[in-house]
Amino acid sequence: MLLWQPSHLLSAEIETLSWPDGTRYVGAVKGAQMHGQGTIYWQDGTRYVGGFENHERHGPGMMILPDGTTFEGVFKRGTLEPSQSSESVNEPDTATTEASQETIREVTDALDFWAAAWMAQNPDQYLSVYSPDFQLAVNESRPAWEMNRRERLLSPSYIQLDVRFDRFTQRANGEVEAQIRQAYRSDSYREISNKILVLEKRDGRWLIREERQP
Repeated sequence: MLLWQPSHLLSAEIETLSWPDGTRYVGAVKGAQMHGQGTIYWQDGTRYVGGFENHERHGPGMMILPDGTTFEGVFKRGTLEPSQSSESVNEPDTATTEASQETIREVTDALDFWAAAWMAQNPDQYLSVYSPDFQLAVNESRPAWEMNRRERLLSPSYIQLDVRFDRFTQRANGEVEAQIRQAYRSDSYREISNKILVLEKRDGRWLIREERQP
């Protein structure tokens, strides 16, 4: 079980770093280096989701290979510590291209930011991805909803999240329906679930307007 996350990594600023070979990082940054919770994407489809320190994988994390195989454990200076378990939590990619490639890229970037803010336990940045018109439950107020989300982000000692994008559908009104597969883990709870997010574009930003189960 992954139980470690330094308290100074919480509420970090989320940024995107990229390299000429196509490698991309979305997550917490300190001094232009990967430092905190984040996700790194390699060009061959491999991903790492978890902790970083001084530009190296460090702390609880998951390596997800292109075929969906997942290696999970505690990393130390870029190396997975021995005697950690491995398991497969992902299914083959079933992404489609109903929406344009440019729209898919923009929506993916928005959801990468959302996931990184969630893992960094930064409620302000996490909530900034939700539309002012986000569809709430019946009789639920926006302040109560935001307070509940803040508590859910800040209560665990760590949060680890892997999001897989399965389908993007462009609606006639311009909204995009993103079907995702979400693997969530914290010190007190873990869940793998499918989710549909409906996003709308406001002032050049894609924001989540609706969130539901398929």
